[in-house]
Amino acid sequence: MIWCIGVCVFLVLGMALLYKRSVWQKIRSPCITLLAFAALGILAEFAAGTDSGGMEAGTIQRKEPGGGELETEAVVYLQQSDTEYTIQLGIPERKYRKSEEQALLAAAVEEIQQTFCGQNSSLEQIVTNPRILDSYQEGAVSAEWLFSDREVISMEGEIDPNALREQAQEVEAAVTLRCGDSEEEYRFSFQIVPKEKSRREQTVREIEKKIGLQEETEAVVRLPETAGGERIEWRNVDAAPSLEFLGLGILAAFATAYSAKERQEKKLQKRKNRLFLAYPEFVSKLSLLLGAGMTISGALRKMNEMYQRRKAQGGREDAVYEELHQMICEMDNGVGELRAYQKFSERCDLQPYRKLVSLLISGQKVGNRKLLEQLNEEADRVFSERRNAARRLGEEAGTKLLIPMMLMLVIVMGIVIIPAFLSIYGV
Repeated sequence: MIWCIGVCVFLVLGMALLYKRSVWQKIRSPCITLLAFAALGILAEFAAGTDSGGMEAGTIQRKEPGGGELETEAVVYLQQSDTEYTIQLGIPERKYRKSEEQALLAAAVEEIQQTFCGQNSSLEQIVTNPRILDSYQEGAVSAEWLFSDREVISMEGEIDPNALREQAQEVEAAVTLRCGDSEEEYRFSFQIVPKEKSRREQTVREIEKKIGLQEETEAVVRLPETAGGERIEWRNVDAAPSLEFLGLGILAAFATAYSAKERQEKKLQKRKNRLFLAYPEFVSKLSLLLGAGMTISGALRKMNEMYQRRKAQGGREDAVYEELHQMICEMDNGVGELRAYQKFSERCDLQPYRKLVSLLISGQKVGNRKLLEQLNEEADRVFSERRNAARRLGEEAGTKLLIPMMLMLVIVMGIVIIPAFLSIYGV
């Protein structure tokens, strides 16, 4: 402990001298940390010395009455044989002297006189439960209560309102106080006054009384027609809370509609994502067929034919090719080619497909060569956009994984730190 005190004094003096200098900013954190640990060392040494109770001086301080037995570890050193043993000592708690016991019993009686009424005004006006304790004087004196009328008030001090009469009832209390080897009995009396009942309680009490006066062998109970001087009209309680169910039904309907709308929006968004991701491959394939010398209509029909053949072999459905198939069917049923292209872009409802349709319509006028160049440029552009979209989706996925990673970090830190603290404090 001397070393810790020396370090604390040195650090305090050093900080006082260097507080206003620039070097203090560099050494502030290490100095404060070292000072804190040195202070903890002094406190730990002081606590250890307090627990031992001056064992090196040949004395051990007992615990105060009620503190229990003191269990401590000591080292016994035998000088002549130059040997030492580590033993466990159990020191009983200190007992009160007779004069201390009598003083505590007298103080407990005074405490009972001051606290027994609780929220009541006096011993003659006990309306609510009095304050009954099992011990007084901070646990130094134990108490055991007895009451003359246990039907009215229990040993725990709870008043039974149904057992009260209309007039005040006098009850005698006897409490046995014990402190060490001393014992004293304190007796006193108090009056329990029935609490003034509300109009509702009076009405219910009168109705129950009238029903109780009827013959119990009768199969039919006649409900009282009057109570408190007023005529009674009896009604049935609603068996089903219809308004509550109606309110819950309205909330459930709104929740269902909102959920259905959310599902529909998510479905449409997934469809748009699939159309957007399929666009580069669609444009690339169309450009390849046009470069092979096919017309726009022939290239689209060839793409539809290839998709239907792949689908018949068990391939998965593709949203853009399903829309292409519907467009070919419309053209076969007499719809104009330009009109079919426009309907195709409206069903896809994405800006890249609108641009593709505008290129196809202009291609009817400028020819396939100019259209092929435009489609190649469009294919290069959409492939770049697809890479950017994939990168953005990857960043969003990484952001969503950030919270679970933080939770896992907290759990791992807890697994590492908690056992370390338990080992330090010897738990």
